[in-house]
Amino acid sequence: MNKLSPQFLAELTQSDLFKDLSTAEIEAILAYARPLTLEPDAYFFQQAAPAKALYILLEGQLKVTQLTPEGQQVVMRMVNSLEIFGCVAALSGGEYPASAQATKICRAYCLRQKDIQQLLPQYPQMAMNAFQIMVQRTHELQDRYRELATECVERRLAHAVLRLMAQSGREESDQIVLDMPLSRQDLAEMIGSTLYSVSRILSQWESMGLVLAGREKLSVVDPETLTQIAEAQIFSADLKNAPI
Repeated sequence: MNKLSPQFLAELTQSDLFKDLSTAEIEAILAYARPLTLEPDAYFFQQAAPAKALYILLEGQLKVTQLTPEGQQVVMRMVNSLEIFGCVAALSGGEYPASAQATKICRAYCLRQKDIQQLLPQYPQMAMNAFQIMVQRTHELQDRYRELATECVERRLAHAVLRLMAQSGREESDQIVLDMPLSRQDLAEMIGSTLYSVSRILSQWESMGLVLAGREKLSVVDPETLTQIAEAQIFSADLKNAPI
């Protein structure tokens, strides 16, 4: 493994798995890691494969997708630099519940399950961080299922856009650009809806000045109104029909 720069090690101390660990401890842990480079569309792992490792994304971006029993593909989450993925499955054993596919060129480290089991007792803070990651992922999954079961498509889409904005939003002029290749089909798969419904809602939002939607690009112009839609305080139809 190539020696990591002090700057990058300092950044890793802010990541979920290595929070509150020293740079010396992180270097010692990553001595067990195997570097990987994947091209766009390649898979780190696929759904139902034995969970033998967790991954730390150094550069790039990927999406975690799950195929439902009905054959529908759902985008569970997007993963950005310095995030951990495959963690819950690797720590609990069994199979990966979803697939991880690169959307850009990705560089990552892979920590094998047998090495993780050896490392966690040596680094209690890492074990505590891993537990917190598992709890957070469980809560995220519960929120997604609640949204799918109880919310209309527009609210689910607003929630998804706001999550992506928090994850990878980049301020540019008076907009917040989602810094990722993101098609309307990706958004439809993310909220369990159809391409037609997502396209219709995005076109309506764009006509109202809430977002700017391009080819695999989305910018949020009015996050406050999107938040109100997500929380069911208003609906875009209300705004569209409001008196001027």
